[in-house]
Amino acid sequence: MTLVKYAQFYLVLLLVILLFGCFGKPPASGEDNQLFVVSDPDNWQALESSIKDVFERVIKTPQPEKLFEVHWIPPEKFSQFATKRNLAIVGILNAEGEINKKVSNMLSAEVKAKVADGSAFVFPKENPWAKNQLLVVLASTSFAEMREKLQDNKDYLYQLFEKKVLAETGAKMFSQLEQTEISEELLENYGWMVRIQHDYIINIERLQDRFVMIRRSLPGRERWLFVHWIEDGDPDIISEKWALNTRDKLTRKFYENDLIDREHTVSEEVDFLNRSAVKLEGLWGNDEKVAGGPFRNYTFYDDQSGRIYMIDVAVWFPRGNKEPFLRQLDIIANTFKTADEVRKETEKEVN
Repeated sequence: MTLVKYAQFYLVLLLVILLFGCFGKPPASGEDNQLFVVSDPDNWQALESSIKDVFERVIKTPQPEKLFEVHWIPPEKFSQFATKRNLAIVGILNAEGEINKKVSNMLSAEVKAKVADGSAFVFPKENPWAKNQLLVVLASTSFAEMREKLQDNKDYLYQLFEKKVLAETGAKMFSQLEQTEISEELLENYGWMVRIQHDYIINIERLQDRFVMIRRSLPGRERWLFVHWIEDGDPDIISEKWALNTRDKLTRKFYENDLIDREHTVSEEVDFLNRSAVKLEGLWGNDEKVAGGPFRNYTFYDDQSGRIYMIDVAVWFPRGNKEPFLRQLDIIANTFKTADEVRKETEKEVN
């Protein structure tokens, strides 16, 4: 890049900084699922597939869907995208290129030494140029090392942006018309609660089966969440096989013979609200209705109550993207609290 172009670039950037300083930071722009990656052309050519492998994870619904869509931003357009909601800057130290040099200038000598010895690689920063913005700077000394770091840290990198999207989605979901009276009813009647977004109803309540299902129904689309629990449960029975069989038993009875598509369902042990849980994620199907869709299921033991809980979310929306609905249901599932947890939170607020 010529000296004139360098001067023009930094003049624009300086004006942006001065403008923000005078009037405060603007709100971040861009959609929740857009991730903009700023890098030099050579970097993008060498690293595009590795970067997309990290952030464009496929969610089978059964159609392949993604939470994030990655967009490359060349150096000359950086100032136009500096206030995007989700932003990453990728630089190779001691290499030619406008963004490489910018990344090098952003890091102190101490930090660059850590990058050089491989002990540092990713540098997240909240709200650097806009409100509700997340900037992640990725720095390395070579393409080969950058690829290795991306692979080794792919879960952490993905979760940086995923947590932000989930927090923002949850804030929007419960910003108005939250049905707190239903949450209080669940807590009083069953000893647990979840936050209830508008338009959901309690569709099934079977105390004898310890099963409650909430539902949101619109033409051509359905969203379901159920909670099932076992009193005086034995935590040792919880396993992938037990969770699969128990869900099938419940959905055969309450979801008109929906069953798990086991060839397209995976299991893993996860932390769910500070509890060890078996998580199922995959597809459900119903041969009689010729229907299907994605689901997620969490099974865990609660020490305080002695109960085994199963929380399950599922979507049917054959003509549209199902990932946003699955994400919203998962957010509701993650608001789960037992009566004991609510009591402790209330006591803490009082004190």
